[in-house]
Amino acid sequence: MASVRRQVSSTGTTYFQAVWSLTGRDGTTKRQTKSFTRQAEAKAYAAKMEAECEKRGIGDAEKQTFTAFTERLLAYWQARGELAETSLIGYRRNLGLLCREIGHIQIGKLSPLHIDEALAVLKVNGGAGRKLAKEGEPRGTRPLADRTLLHLYRIGSNAMEQARRWKLVASNPFKDVKAPSPGKSKIRIMTEAEAVSVYQAAARADDSGKHPGMTLLVALLMVCGMRRSEILGLAFDAIDLNAETISIFRTVVAGEKGEPILRDDRAKSETSIRTISIPSEFVPMVQKHRTVINEMMLAWGKGYQREPLLLFPTFGGAPLPPGVLTIRLRQLHRQSGVKGVAPTHGFRHGMASAMVAGGIDIKTVSERLGHSTTSFTLQTYVHAVKGRDKAAADQLGKQFSAMIAASDKP
Repeated sequence: MASVRRQVSSTGTTYFQAVWSLTGRDGTTKRQTKSFTRQAEAKAYAAKMEAECEKRGIGDAEKQTFTAFTERLLAYWQARGELAETSLIGYRRNLGLLCREIGHIQIGKLSPLHIDEALAVLKVNGGAGRKLAKEGEPRGTRPLADRTLLHLYRIGSNAMEQARRWKLVASNPFKDVKAPSPGKSKIRIMTEAEAVSVYQAAARADDSGKHPGMTLLVALLMVCGMRRSEILGLAFDAIDLNAETISIFRTVVAGEKGEPILRDDRAKSETSIRTISIPSEFVPMVQKHRTVINEMMLAWGKGYQREPLLLFPTFGGAPLPPGVLTIRLRQLHRQSGVKGVAPTHGFRHGMASAMVAGGIDIKTVSERLGHSTTSFTLQTYVHAVKGRDKAAADQLGKQFSAMIAASDKP
């Protein structure tokens, strides 16, 4: 229960105190007060605090800051084991960015204004620059994309919604903040000429011995449309050359510091675990690459990682860090003059669009990509292929001419 009491200061001034109690997690109760010059203001505030305490069930006796609460929440999520390592890493990174601006604020006092201001600051300088300003100095900052800000908003809202469910706060302040609106990003796919140029650059890297297997890797990305984690987790036990199929059931993802984490029978989703066909032309390419891997095994010795025997490993057969593959593919793009195409997903988008343009049904395209629904494939991965609109117009023109000719007959 909350109440109001009349007080007199040492100077003889009369004031009024709103008084209410908060119950902590240990069951102890602490009295809280706030002073006002007018009795009506004190009564209104006492009524407000009584209503809020009733909603909370328990008070925030520990006066947790946003940083302290998110650390507690991340530990809770990790203990439950329901989230993938990559999801936890992403949540920790995004919450860390938010904590940079609002981490010092107690969650009970966090307001929509604090959140709006934090998102505005992060939009301007929330990202870390790729290059050091000067040797020995920390990296500079760069603007954050609206899509990244939307991720920050969503994870922050999820965190405070959990605080509300735990009755640590009366309401979720993110609900009164307008979510960032990034709009639909325009994804560019490679032209056929660009794809040929990238493949040629991969062949040169392969022939130089610098990155063995790059030709096969790029070919698989072009034709199979595998995700980065899937191509890195691909091992020889997943390839059936007689049936000309690849089974995707193993992935390599990046840890919190970019280190590779090999996961057996764990993909992005249930539909991501799948078997896809490969062209007959790929069989000799895989056989040739197996010879290269065998030579690497012999040169390395007993310590070479053979279980599983990865197609595209780093030293000693260990999984290649995902970030390293991205860097290598970006190098191929630069050497080929390709700009604005995502390193691995660019191949994935291109394959999907090429299959649809070639008349492959959307169900087959969706299953080959490992999607749960065809609508997601159409909405996200299928793009117009240059020149196909004219081909469509020509085809419709022929149908129209045939129809007119039929109607002219007596």
